[in-house]
Amino acid sequence: MKTLIVLLITVASATSAYAQTLCVATYNLNYSNQRGDQVLDAISKANPDLICFQETTEQSELFLKEKLAQSHSHFYSVGHEGRYLAERFAFACKSELTDTEFVPPGAGLFGFYTATLNFNGERIQIVNIHLAPFQVKRGGTFMDAMAALYKTEKIHADEIDVITKSMDTKRPVIIAGDFNSISTFVAPQRLVELGMIDAFASVTKDPDTHATWHWPTRPIPLALRIDYIFHSNHFTTQKSEVLRRDGSDHSLVYAVLERGEQSLATEPAVGSVLESTPIAPAR
Repeated sequence: MKTLIVLLITVASATSAYAQTLCVATYNLNYSNQRGDQVLDAISKANPDLICFQETTEQSELFLKEKLAQSHSHFYSVGHEGRYLAERFAFACKSELTDTEFVPPGAGLFGFYTATLNFNGERIQIVNIHLAPFQVKRGGTFMDAMAALYKTEKIHADEIDVITKSMDTKRPVIIAGDFNSISTFVAPQRLVELGMIDAFASVTKDPDTHATWHWPTRPIPLALRIDYIFHSNHFTTQKSEVLRRDGSDHSLVYAVLERGEQSLATEPAVGSVLESTPIAPAR
C-alpha cells in the first residue's frame, strides 16, 4: 500500500511539473527554403508547444498547416503589403491563441506579430519579431558584413523601442524571433535592461559561441547567435537548445520555461566572444 501511495504521489508530482512548463521555439525558415523535411525534423526534435516563425511564405504556410495539423492544430499567419519576400510571420501552437495582432513596420521593414497564450489559466503575451536585416551579398567580405551590421543599429534601436512599448508589463511576456543582432548590441541589450531574460544564455556557458545563423562570407564564413527567446522574470528557463538543419541559414531555437521567478544572480554570464569584434549580415 505504501509503495502504491508513493508511486501515485510521484506520478502526480511529475504531471504537475509537466503542466507548469511551456516549450517555446523560434525559427526563421528562410523564404527560399525547399527542405520541408528538415523543418519538420527540427520541430519534431524540439516538440514545442508554440512556434514563432519568421520568413514564411504563403506556400510554406500551407505546407506547415497541413503537416502540423495533428501536433499544432492552431495556425496563424500574416504578412504586410507583399513588398518583401521575407516579411511574413506565423504562429503554430498546440492550443488556441487569442488577440493576434500584426503591428505594421514604422522603423525597419517587417513589423511584428503579437498574440495571447492562455497557460494554466494565465494570459501570456507573445511577441514574434524580425528586426531589420543587414544586407551583404553571399560571398561578400567579412568587412562588408561588419559595415552593414553597424548601419542597422539605429534602425534596431527604433524597432525595439516600439516593441517594448507594446509590452504589457503587468503580465508574463515572451519575445522571440530573429533579432539580426548579436547579444551585446542595442536590441538584445534593451530587453536585458528592462529585466527580460535571454533564455538560452541563462542556461548555457559561453552562449554566443553557439551560432543560430550561418552565412558564407570571405575569407571565413560568419556564424553568429542572432535568434533569441527572451522572457519576463515570471519564468525560469529549464532547458534551451539550438537545432541546425539544412534549408535555412537560421537554426531553430527552443526553450523550456517553467512558471516561477528566475533569479538574475544565478544566470550564467552572457559573455560574448564577439564583444570587441564588429559583425555582419542576415535576413
